[in-house]
Amino acid sequence: MTKKDKTPTYRAPALEKGLEILELLAGTKEPMTLTQIAAELKRSRSELYRMTAVLVERGYLTRDTSSDELRISNRLFDLGMQASPVGTLVEEAFPTLHALSEATRQPCHLAVVSGYRMVVVARVESPSNVGIAVRVGHNLDLYESGSGLALLAWMNAEERVALLDRYEERAGGFDRKKLEEELERGRRHGYLRHKSSLVQGVEDLSCPVFLGDRQHVIASLTVPYLKGKAAEVSVKDTLAHLRAASRELSVLSARHGGF
Repeated sequence: MTKKDKTPTYRAPALEKGLEILELLAGTKEPMTLTQIAAELKRSRSELYRMTAVLVERGYLTRDTSSDELRISNRLFDLGMQASPVGTLVEEAFPTLHALSEATRQPCHLAVVSGYRMVVVARVESPSNVGIAVRVGHNLDLYESGSGLALLAWMNAEERVALLDRYEERAGGFDRKKLEEELERGRRHGYLRHKSSLVQGVEDLSCPVFLGDRQHVIASLTVPYLKGKAAEVSVKDTLAHLRAASRELSVLSARHGGF
C-alpha cells in the first residue's frame, strides 16, 4: 500500500520517513546518496539527514565513506530470521538440505517471498571440489531466478497477477507472455528448469515447498545445477532427489506452520 492508497488513521512522521528510506533502498539494486534519496522521495536533504544517520548507527543502512552512498544492510533480514518459527524451521530443514546436496553432488538453497522479491534463507554448499555458492540474504525479483519462478508459479493467482502487473510496469524488456508460459509449464511438470541469468553453465532446478498440501506455497527449494564435467549426477536423477526433498520439507513445514 502506498501513501496515496489510504489516509492513515495515525501519523508518526519520523517513523514514516525512516520506513520510506528503507523501502526505497530495498527496492533499488544500486546504492544511493542522500541527495538521490531526497529527490526520489520528494523530500529535503535536511529532513532526511538525521533519519539516515540513525539508520546507519543502528545497522539498518551502510554508508560508503568514499562516495557517501547508502545501501540497505541485512539487519532486517537477520531480525526476521530470529522470529519464531522461521529460525527453528530453517534449522530443522538443514538435514534434508545436506542429504540433497550429498545425493546430487550439487549445492542447494531454500528461498521465500519477501514483498516482490525472493530471498535466500538457507543454503548448503556442494560437497564436490567445484561448485557455486549463493549467500543467505541474496535476493532478486521473483521472475529473475528459478527460486523466484517456483514461488510465482504456485502462489495464489490474484497475488501472481498483481506482481506480474508490477514487473510489467517497472521492468524494461519484460516478456510477460513468455514468463506465463514458463510458469504454466512448471506447474504441469511439478518443477522448473531455468537457465541462470547470473552464471553461465548453471541451470536452476527448482521445486515448490508447500504448507503440508498443494494449496499454499511457502518456499522454494533450488539446486543451481552446474553442468559439464563437474556434474556427477544426471539432471534426471537430481530432479528426482530434489522433488523428494521438497516433499519432505512440505511435511516439515506443516508441523511448524510455515517458514
